[in-house]
Amino acid sequence: MILPTKKRLAIVFTSVILIFNAIILIISYVFLHQSIMSEARRYMREGIQSEFLDQYRRSGLDPIKNLWEEHFFQILNKEGGVVVSAKNSVDFYPELDNVLLIKAFNGINPIVVKKKGNEDFMISYFPLDGTYIGRIAMSLRERQKYEKNFLDMILVAVPAMFFFSYLTSRFLVNHAMKKISDFFTFQETFSSNVTHELRSPLASLKGNLEVTLRKERSIEDYKDTLHLSLREVNRIIGLLNNLYLLASSKFKPLDLFKNEVDIVKIIASVARAYAAAMADQGITFTLSGSDAARCYCDQSLIRRTIENLMDNAVKYTPANGSVSMAVQKDEKKVSMTITNTCTTLDRSDLEHIFDPFYRGRNTKNAKIEGKGLGLYISRYIIRSHGGDIKVINGNDNFFSLTMTIPLK
Repeated sequence: MILPTKKRLAIVFTSVILIFNAIILIISYVFLHQSIMSEARRYMREGIQSEFLDQYRRSGLDPIKNLWEEHFFQILNKEGGVVVSAKNSVDFYPELDNVLLIKAFNGINPIVVKKKGNEDFMISYFPLDGTYIGRIAMSLRERQKYEKNFLDMILVAVPAMFFFSYLTSRFLVNHAMKKISDFFTFQETFSSNVTHELRSPLASLKGNLEVTLRKERSIEDYKDTLHLSLREVNRIIGLLNNLYLLASSKFKPLDLFKNEVDIVKIIASVARAYAAAMADQGITFTLSGSDAARCYCDQSLIRRTIENLMDNAVKYTPANGSVSMAVQKDEKKVSMTITNTCTTLDRSDLEHIFDPFYRGRNTKNAKIEGKGLGLYISRYIIRSHGGDIKVINGNDNFFSLTMTIPLK
């Protein structure tokens, strides 16, 4: 669902950017055209004033007959008859514009643009005196080259503009939808894993109850079934608690109930709870460092984190291996490093070790039970406290994690 949405949004954004650019280019072209025409009108009026009117006022009509051979210039009377005409103007001018003629005799200097062949000309009717008016034309070819160059530039730029607009749109869409995409990916993975993880204990619970109900059984058999059912229910409750933390981890830190806690005492208490399991496997345990390491934290959540770390260490430590914990305290934080012997970890496993539901190949091959949530949830709890959990070592058959918690 996300991928088609991204494609649609990229197309929409590209279209919007292209339309915006097109509007900017059109406005730029109109501005350029108006600027060129305005400058041409100004140039024509200045030329009429400096070259024609001043000359006419100084010399009158007769000397003008031999001047301005290079111009499309004519002098007209009130009837529109040509009194004086430059040689190259004889075959040039289009039909007489009586409206402009009248305006010129009324003292107005109208300027129009007319096409002659394939070329545009700016034509001006301007008053000389009450008897005659002048008519002059100026080619716009040189000035219109700017417009043509601008249009050529646009034609060259359009493919590049489309390409970069699309790339920009894709980048913006991917950037804007990253969190949404991550959320949907997480939701799909979450739903799939919840279904998978709940199916096993529920199927076991259902099977035990069905077998028990097939015939009359002794009280001891019923007790065994209830014990097995209770164990599966506890598994489901534990899983649901983990899933609750997993679901909330994507949106906000945990709500904490802090008080002053001695981390060393919690570690010692958790170690005693795992003493029997470690003794069965021949695992040795050592605790070193500070005798007391007090900080303000949520005691139940920190205990749960330490239990997760201890459970992982014991579970993945081979028989006759070792687990050690070292606690340190400075002015800002409490640090706990837990190290256990283990089989060699692949680098790819280390890169994904904090991903929810991720379990390494060695773990699957050894058929070690687990959901792949312990380290992820532990890091979520510690980060909610403002601390962090990091892998310190995953080589040489030793695995080490360090957990840090701010003092306050």
